[in-house]
Amino acid sequence: MKKIILFTVLLFILAGCNTAKLLYDFGDEIVSWQLDNYFDLTSEQEDWVEERVRMHLEWHRTEELPRYKNFLIEIQKSAKDGLTMSELDEGFSRFEAKSGRIFERLIPDTALFLTKLNPLQINNLEREMLEENEEMLERLESQQDRLQKRREDFLEQMEDWFGEFSPSQLEQIKLWQTEWFTESSDPIAARMEHRLKSQSQILTLLRSSPDNTQLEKWLRRWSSRWDSNENPERMARILRNKKRILQVDKFITPEQRLHALRELDEWLEILEQTIINH
Repeated sequence: MKKIILFTVLLFILAGCNTAKLLYDFGDEIVSWQLDNYFDLTSEQEDWVEERVRMHLEWHRTEELPRYKNFLIEIQKSAKDGLTMSELDEGFSRFEAKSGRIFERLIPDTALFLTKLNPLQINNLEREMLEENEEMLERLESQQDRLQKRREDFLEQMEDWFGEFSPSQLEQIKLWQTEWFTESSDPIAARMEHRLKSQSQILTLLRSSPDNTQLEKWLRRWSSRWDSNENPERMARILRNKKRILQVDKFITPEQRLHALRELDEWLEILEQTIINH
């Protein structure tokens, strides 16, 4: 539910106004369809999921989107004269608070949904997990292809935000790519390790006929592993990323900074239209 709702919401919002509106208008059916792939839902389960998702999406639109809008406005103000580490710390803290609010909102319904699964649906979930794992393992075998794709995606994202780069800037970006991607662990490999462990745990738990309390406890523990400040590797990765952001911030020209601020204007317009069109 976290994967399907949280990240789908954010991705659709950032994709454009019309797409964002489609998510809030039809997100209940989208989520129900995705969950049906994993669990082969009954008609009663589909109705329940769609009703609850409609409620959560309405909460997200009315309560969370205005927060995002204000957050982006503050980023615009801060970024006009360059960023500082303290501003990045504040931004990361507020982003994690946003994630925490969404997790807490979804966990009770997620736990309740999971208590209603029958053995056949749990088996169906396991089959879907195995198929997805095989696809991920195939991608792990093509490490050079993934590295090249990361390089291409990184440059594309930089150009989307900042516009065109000079030849000397492109050379610096290539140097950063070599340095950053070499010192960073493979995200797919790390995700795969965490994924397999979590899948084994949740399947075992589901087959033990857990109650709401047990499931909520597991879900909170599972989600906290993504956000816990007690994870040294995660904290080191966040600090490394903040330092990279500051490198880029000092690297761009005034014209490129203005380009990025205008990109934020488009996001603000998308948020504003999505908030009022309901």
